Amino acid sequence: MSKIFGGFSAELLRGVASVASLRILGVLIGYAFVLMVARVFGATALGQYQLTIQVIGTCGLISALGFNQLTLKYAARLNTSEEGWRSLRKLCKQWAGIASVAAVASSIILAAFAEDVASQFFGGPEAKQYILLASILVPFQVLTNLACGLFRGIGLISLSEYLRSIHVRVINFLVLGILIVVGGKNVDFVLQSFVVASLSAFALAAVIVLKKFREKHSGGQDASSSHLETLSLNQSLGQSLPMYQSALLIFASTQALVYILAYFENPAEVAKYNVSLQIANLANFIFASVVTVSAPMYSRDFAENRAKLEASIKESSKMIFWASGSASLIIGLLSYPLLLVFGEEFASAWPVLVLLAAANFVNAFTGASGNLLDMTGGHKIRKNILLANAVLTILMAVFAIQEFGVLGVAIGYFFNMCFGNFIGVYVVYRKLGINMMYVPWSRKAVA
Repeated sequence: MSKIFGGFSAELLRGVASVASLRILGVLIGYAFVLMVARVFGATALGQYQLTIQVIGTCGLISALGFNQLTLKYAARLNTSEEGWRSLRKLCKQWAGIASVAAVASSIILAAFAEDVASQFFGGPEAKQYILLASILVPFQVLTNLACGLFRGIGLISLSEYLRSIHVRVINFLVLGILIVVGGKNVDFVLQSFVVASLSAFALAAVIVLKKFREKHSGGQDASSSHLETLSLNQSLGQSLPMYQSALLIFASTQALVYILAYFENPAEVAKYNVSLQIANLANFIFASVVTVSAPMYSRDFAENRAKLEASIKESSKMIFWASGSASLIIGLLSYPLLLVFGEEFASAWPVLVLLAAANFVNAFTGASGNLLDMTGGHKIRKNILLANAVLTILMAVFAIQEFGVLGVAIGYFFNMCFGNFIGVYVVYRKLGINMMYVPWSRKAVA
């Protein structure tokens, strides 16, 4: 037991515990909502709801233009002096304005093609109303995401995680419950409750941003931040677009698979896949939390001490393997009873959950190679890996879905994890001479 749980630094343990607890709470609330919708309205209604959320997220990602990541980066850098704080406010207004224009353009295009989108992906033109509601929410979603990036950058991580993981899910769950009690089983209530939740999150974020920007900065002085006040639009785009490209490639090789499934199948099959994916991703909470905490450690140790970098990599890989890897195995073994909780029609998708759990086990075994490349100057190499992975995954998924239905998406997802991660591990080994894969009970695995 000491081999598994011992040897972790206090820095890593504290950070992971803090981030993971908020995310786990949010996902548990989300599961309660999904269970309510599945039991009360069925798989088709749940699939249409999830597809609508997917459309909003897709348009939000496209419209953000990478400014959400840029906001995070410069909020952390400029939150050191009154002069830097003034620069940050100017930059945030500029970036939010550009992203808002892009979001409104996305909304108009989405509304114009609402009937076509409904027919191709939602099973019929009668679902047009869902697309129109989605188009309304896109600008609010984009601005809320920018605010979350700002909050993370200035140290309000708990607030950011609350808005990202908890607020919308809680309000959605409560409003839908009230509407069901008052108005009965009206399927339109499912999306209407999400509209209320999303707008309330935007309102809360906007109030806090305005309050923070009106406050006088109370931090220390950092004269080195003054040159960033003249950051031009071209300079901003020069930094945001590479981040934007990587985000789009990750989306194309993972979330875009849902659109391929919706095109060839129906919303009920989409619901089965999404529920399976949500359950499988329970194993990824520790993985995501370790990545959140270890990223600055990688960057710091790469610049300061090679031995510490190797120790940080092996420490994080060990934690990821035992936490996420073990959870993936358990989820795979319990796939049928876990899905049966949502109903018989969901339980039939247990092979999908088994394959998704296997993919996440591969992810845990190979570690966070992409994150490490970003932190050690290998971001261009990572982008090339993501590009090749996205193209091959989409091709694999198209053929597999036509042949195997919903199981084909899981096949594409499994391929994505294997190809991208093993290539990443190889590149890290060639670049840094470090093997990221944690192999338990081997001599080199002893921490």
